[in-house]
Amino acid sequence: MIGNKSIARFLGVWYAAVFGSVIMFGIHFLWPDVSAAVLLLVSGAGFVVFYFVGRWIAVRTELNKKLPTSGKELKRRTKAFYEWLDSQGPQSPGDNRR
Repeated sequence: MIGNKSIARFLGVWYAAVFGSVIMFGIHFLWPDVSAAVLLLVSGAGFVVFYFVGRWIAVRTELNKKLPTSGKELKRRTKAFYEWLDSQGPQSPGDNRR
């Protein structure tokens, strides 16, 4: 089974490869006269940035699972939601306005 650290690394590499490639191809499509050195520099920087973004997303997801929302916070969120819902006014079943 893959450990959490391995998943975070894998997700980081995956985000880096996908989004870094998309950005590199986008730059090449928009400015085809850009030199290969600039493309490599931008794609390398994008790879590093998206690697850390992917790791952060994986770690953040794991922390959200481990740290449940407190009862006080849950009550506050629920109260805020129902206050917002009341502020929307009554709606008939066939009313599709948003």
